[in-house]
Amino acid sequence: MGIELINNTLNNLDIFIIVWDREENIINFNKYSESISGYLQEEVIGKKWVGTLFEKDRGAYFNIKKQSYERKLQCKDGQEVYVWWNNIAFQDETAKSEKVISIGMDITKQKQTEQELMNSYEELEAVYEELAATEEEIKQNYFDLQNKEEQLRISDERYRLALDGARDAIWDWDIKRNKAFTSSRWREMLGYTEEDLRVDHLTWKELIHSDDKERAFKAQKDHLDGKTPFYTSEYRLRMKNGEYKWVMVRGKALRDEEGNPIRIAGSQTDITERKNFEEKINFMAYYDSLTGLNNRAMLEMRLNKSLHESKQNNLRGAVLFLDLDNFKSVNDTHGHSAGDEILKGVAAILKTFENDNIVISRFGGDEFVIMIHNIQSNEQVTNLAKDIVKSVNKCWLVQGREFYSTVSVGIVFYDSKNCDTQSILSNADCAMYSVKKSGKDNYNVFTMEMNSKLKGRIEIENYLRHALEYNELSLHYQPQIDQKTKEIIGVEALIRWNHPTKGLIPPNDFIPIAEETGLIVSIGDWVLREACRQNKLWQDMGYHKVCISVNLSANQLKQPGLVEKIRDVLIETELEPKWLCLEITESIAISDIEFAVKMLTDLKEIGISIALDDFGTGFSSLSYLRRLPINTIKIDKSFVDEINENTYAAAITEAIIVMSHKMNMNVIAEGVETKMQHEFLLNENCDMAQGYLFSRPLPAGSVESVMRNRIVSI
Repeated sequence: MGIELINNTLNNLDIFIIVWDREENIINFNKYSESISGYLQEEVIGKKWVGTLFEKDRGAYFNIKKQSYERKLQCKDGQEVYVWWNNIAFQDETAKSEKVISIGMDITKQKQTEQELMNSYEELEAVYEELAATEEEIKQNYFDLQNKEEQLRISDERYRLALDGARDAIWDWDIKRNKAFTSSRWREMLGYTEEDLRVDHLTWKELIHSDDKERAFKAQKDHLDGKTPFYTSEYRLRMKNGEYKWVMVRGKALRDEEGNPIRIAGSQTDITERKNFEEKINFMAYYDSLTGLNNRAMLEMRLNKSLHESKQNNLRGAVLFLDLDNFKSVNDTHGHSAGDEILKGVAAILKTFENDNIVISRFGGDEFVIMIHNIQSNEQVTNLAKDIVKSVNKCWLVQGREFYSTVSVGIVFYDSKNCDTQSILSNADCAMYSVKKSGKDNYNVFTMEMNSKLKGRIEIENYLRHALEYNELSLHYQPQIDQKTKEIIGVEALIRWNHPTKGLIPPNDFIPIAEETGLIVSIGDWVLREACRQNKLWQDMGYHKVCISVNLSANQLKQPGLVEKIRDVLIETELEPKWLCLEITESIAISDIEFAVKMLTDLKEIGISIALDDFGTGFSSLSYLRRLPINTIKIDKSFVDEINENTYAAAITEAIIVMSHKMNMNVIAEGVETKMQHEFLLNENCDMAQGYLFSRPLPAGSVESVMRNRIVSI
């Protein structure tokens, strides 16, 4: 979800959302807070809570550990609003500091209701005062009053008038005679009529939710036993329609001379709205709003508990770190709504694996973490990982388009000896990245060797961010040969990185990192511009004109304005479009066939030729190949390596050549290193080839001597 969408969502919620730092300085103030308080965001940002939204003499103090509490908010016009606050502390990774988000609900109307109830209590108290001047007098005359029915009837009528005027329910239980009285509001609150049920102590017990009974009974017993000065409890009561309503019950017992309770009376308040709000706040704090799974905070809480139990009881557990493969391309191309549909679908699959010992969570973005408590064997965990990889690998139909999903899974085992939450999660993440590097759609178990590789990867990433700035990148060019004439008809631009202290860093070590970090876009732009500039320079120097091939990454293909950017580069370098060929891999094309067809068609209309690289290593589906506007098919080196020894590789190569020609496409073979390979390809009418047999990739100056001869001898 983007920052703008999050801000819009927060500003449209009818709740206070205020962020402040450890010094109680306000750093965020949503629209609802502005509308209620009268303050604009710019009036309060940077100011402290106390003295701005709360008067200093009120002793306003916010305790991060105190999640739920009630506190008045001082409006700009001097009015006060009652607010039920929830504090949630979180770690700001950007600022490296702890922040607190205070979420509040306006309960002014509820407080007004409570005040009305208090007024009713005062009226009831006046009625009771007519019955007896003091509690001692009530005790002395209680048994006498039982015989004065007429006086009791008159008092009862006045008592009922007060009850009917109260919004909350009033109840009274005669303990000695085991008789109960409730106001009409008590039944109305739950949807019953007087004919539906007879309210007594037994009925009350039956209506309480089973999960709340023990707590409710204990609170009442503690008060009747004299352990608490008042009876207070919150629980759920079953309504007539079968649903449950949250109520807050308060009361006080009347005792005889020996201190034994003889009567207890009190009120019952509907707090369902408040409870729903608290539940919503709790859900926001510990659960993912999109998938309903546990969020990162809940996962870490559950993992800490599991680690503690593992240490106490010598148990073992495991953490699986999951990351959807190529998911970013879905969001970048079709928006977050399409990505959200896939995330919800994957979450539904993962939920099927959940049980008492397995906790499923969405860690963030397209990352999920699974904690398994009290495992019996490593095989139990790896089998689960296999099942998850298999289940997630599927085709999703979203917004009328097909998307393929796979997942990479990293596994870490833990026991009583390694009880560090962050290290476990970091190592599981590291194991997941090792899967990404080795081809994705699989799982791997963490080893210390992976950790050292991860550190090296981070080091490479840091160096790579400055490679362009420090002019450390360069291009080498590998000639592409006409098979029959041995004439150079093209060159492929290949990037090289010469670090000042680490020396030449192989492309396989830094290109995947550039892809993952997004640096490939700026690097790719540089490669495109430099390759076009160099080709035009060769033409101006009088060399025979050749087509220059430039590899296009998935991130580049899906960046906005790519067609305009390439057109601008061609205009800037004055290179005619027909002398530029863009190469994309098979996996990039199949990841979103509809988008690929449209984008490549737009590029081809400029006059650029398109080549499909690494053909045969991916899906190799004729259904998509016939739709793509491709000029050239490049046979992958893995087939060329074995065409003289492996009949399967030879048959595949022959089929690719025949098929391509039937579809009016040229064919170029990569990685040709022997004369036997060259002769086989020549006999099968392969149009072009490139490889060490003809020339290695060379710097611009060195390749010029090869281009000068035009014909390559082998």
